[in-house]
Amino acid sequence: MTKDWDRWLNACYNVKSKKPRRSTRIATLPEHWPETWREVLPLLDRRVRRGETTYRPLREKTRASVISAIGICATARKWAAERGIKIGEAFSTDLAEVFLRFLLVERAITPRSAADYFERVESFAYRGQLFDRLAAEAFSEIRGQLRAEAEDAPLGKRTKVRGFLKAFDLADILHAAARHSEVARSCRGDTAQAERLRRKSVVLVLLVNGSDRQGDLSRFRVGRDIQRTETGDWELSFRQAKTRRKKELGELWPFTSRLLDAHVLGDRPAWQIKDRVAELDGMNLLSLSSDGFDTYHPTALLKEEFGISGHLIRTLVTNLIRTEEPDAAWAAQALLGHSQRYSQRAYLTDFRVTASVRAWQSAIGEIEKRVAP
Repeated sequence: MTKDWDRWLNACYNVKSKKPRRSTRIATLPEHWPETWREVLPLLDRRVRRGETTYRPLREKTRASVISAIGICATARKWAAERGIKIGEAFSTDLAEVFLRFLLVERAITPRSAADYFERVESFAYRGQLFDRLAAEAFSEIRGQLRAEAEDAPLGKRTKVRGFLKAFDLADILHAAARHSEVARSCRGDTAQAERLRRKSVVLVLLVNGSDRQGDLSRFRVGRDIQRTETGDWELSFRQAKTRRKKELGELWPFTSRLLDAHVLGDRPAWQIKDRVAELDGMNLLSLSSDGFDTYHPTALLKEEFGISGHLIRTLVTNLIRTEEPDAAWAAQALLGHSQRYSQRAYLTDFRVTASVRAWQSAIGEIEKRVAP
């Protein structure tokens, strides 16, 4: 009798209610893919020749990984649609952007793994002739940037970024640039102190506006890598030392150009700017002479202010771009002043959301007023 009673109590009170199962599947199944995508599936099992490239039948494991990557790409389209971003069925630059954001922001995977996913999607699209030139370039460039980011990420990078963001944000770097330029104007223009303040101002603003590696910034030459246009704007166009890739940002922010003008002029009147730029043609931007500073000089100036290295700025720029909807290219255009939506995919390859575009644009407007000519 006692055993029966214990059994009844256990049955009534010790049985945990069953939790509803939640699917962990991320990839959309092939039957739910767009029709043009499904038509490529049989080609994975055949020898296919595309131009000078021959694609062999895929082994079972490789085939499964490719199908998984395409399924995740299909899921990224749905994810975007749920947030009001409609992406067509064609493989396009828009799809590449959304796929990237879904992997890095929604799924929080590493740049190295994201590059692998992009590579699998590329092989699928090439095999099925689903790429046009622009789409092929978009997927290829993003994959290249992801590989570079994976190789360039030192230990503790994320920890350092989080530490900086607890006390500051990216706009603080720009406010510091404006502040140093203002202090320099209160000094006698030809003093070493004024010169260093103007140089520091330029370093801080260019690290953010151009998101350049410190080694490249330390080598910029006036009239070659960085030029002043007839309209009074400055623009960057140079070959990166590390990757040997050409980087063309076009016109920099207006207030960046004003800080550059102040640096170049020193204590000279503004009407001499054209003659001064011509005089400095081929000279190092930071030193304003034929000899430049050490490669790590920009980082030394940044560390004086914020305690972080120059290579973390690209991560901070990327973090700022992360908004709550998968429209990173649109955000990049608004934040970075690009005339073309997809001019710098390096800004689209990092870790997490930390700030809003609206707050950033507010800071930009405020600083613009402070450094107006």
